[in-house]
Amino acid sequence: MIFQKKEEINKLKEEVEYLKKEIEELRKQNKEYLNGWQRAKADYLNREREIERERNEWFEFANLNLILEILPIYEHFNQALEHQNKNEDFIKGLEQIKKQFEDLFKKLGVEKIKTVGEKFNPEFHEVVEKRDDGDEIIEEISPGYTINNKVIKVAKVAIGKRKNLDEEMTE
Repeated sequence: MIFQKKEEINKLKEEVEYLKKEIEELRKQNKEYLNGWQRAKADYLNREREIERERNEWFEFANLNLILEILPIYEHFNQALEHQNKNEDFIKGLEQIKKQFEDLFKKLGVEKIKTVGEKFNPEFHEVVEKRDDGDEIIEEISPGYTINNKVIKVAKVAIGKRKNLDEEMTE
């Protein structure tokens, strides 16, 4: 009987060892599944952020064609303002319209590129006239614009050496 009890105890010990190994395997498998789920969740969240970023970029530039269509009208409008006779009410009305354009462009993230007095930068400027050896912008031929710091239209400029006041007065 003692022999039989020892045999049962050994069987139970083997069964316990087997169950311990089985539990350990299940824990490893559980950990693998949890890690996989966590990676999948992180990948999903990263993709969601990427989609949101792409969506924002798309909306940011969705109006680009509209803006590119409006800009020449705005430029011609400014030219008309500069050459108009000085009827005050007419000028006030045009200046109000100009202000509305400028407010709209500001709201859409459109900014005019700085030109006269700036150093020539091929990322923002296109030289259409070179007057001497300088590389400073001395005249803006046609304005350029950026939208959210990305160039949508380069400024067309004349470059040369900027004359000082004494030279300008003698001419």
